Amino acid sequence: MKAIFLNRYLLLLILTFSWIRVKSQEENPMEPTPSIGLLKLSDGNSYFGQIESGTMSGIGTQFLANGKRRTGYFQDNRFLGDFIMTPPWHMIDLNIWFEESYEMETFSIDVNILSDIPDSVQLYIAPFGTAEINGTQFYGGIQTQCGGYNAVENNENAGPFKLLGRSMIFSRWGSRSEDALLKAEGGVCESSGYEGDFVSVRNSLNWKKGKYTFTLRKTNRTVFVDSAMHTFVEMVVYDHQTKKNHICGSLAFPGDTLVLSAQNYIFFELYGKRLNANKLSPYTFICDNMLVNGQPVKYRFVASSFEKNFPKFADAMFFNGKFTVEIGKPNTKPVDEGESFYFNILYKKN
Repeated sequence: MKAIFLNRYLLLLILTFSWIRVKSQEENPMEPTPSIGLLKLSDGNSYFGQIESGTMSGIGTQFLANGKRRTGYFQDNRFLGDFIMTPPWHMIDLNIWFEESYEMETFSIDVNILSDIPDSVQLYIAPFGTAEINGTQFYGGIQTQCGGYNAVENNENAGPFKLLGRSMIFSRWGSRSEDALLKAEGGVCESSGYEGDFVSVRNSLNWKKGKYTFTLRKTNRTVFVDSAMHTFVEMVVYDHQTKKNHICGSLAFPGDTLVLSAQNYIFFELYGKRLNANKLSPYTFICDNMLVNGQPVKYRFVASSFEKNFPKFADAMFFNGKFTVEIGKPNTKPVDEGESFYFNILYKKN
């Protein structure tokens, strides 16, 4: 579940379109440079994925003339085997730049889950998919399977691990102190260092197909963490089906005035268990109505990105503040290439 910030230098290159080209040289046929693209094959099949020297070589999806498909590893136009996903897999990241950072009292976004998602698919839907408040990184959302501990004591988890099933999760980085978190009633917490030092609050939410509003809310409660004054921010999820609010818990961020960064992310991640990419089903979501202090945000730049070491199994569209996302199905749209990811620019303000 590690939050992934894109390489900032590469992202600046995307924003300015000022690409640096290196002097071309003849390619070593023993070590061909991989690319990603679409191949039409003489047998009526087609292929989208990694290509070396004009052949299916790497990770990709072959679309057979009989309507079937197979996703996996290829070499020299031969299928080698299914792609077995080793988690975590960020199926898609939506990289969002506001026109400015915002002094924040509330930050909210609607998520409409248009598909039934089984418990067996360990999916993290993160509408707060990594941003910063006063320079402190956080993320938050819902998971099909989650859990935590009853307490954090002396910066370590205390007591047995408690499974919650479908849940909310809200995490922040840069501290492991129990002073930086407040559990909600019935909730759990965690303090760990496996993704860098972080603390997290979690609580049950039996979410399913439907609409949910996620809100971060500045509270009036303050605390000193590592000798610095912090303000607690609470995460709340409103279930439009039951018309009830559900409180995930609160985390402390440094300072009194809270400033939300201009750079934000939404991501959809498979975590936990390994799975066969050919067994995935498609799931569709709409994320919209992104508000700060009850007012619509102003967008400067939006891009979707995909990790290079996984098949391209998701797609997104952006129009008039609405993100439409589909995961679990091969996406054959052309992409631009960064160092460790592929990307599509969805919006850039003129």
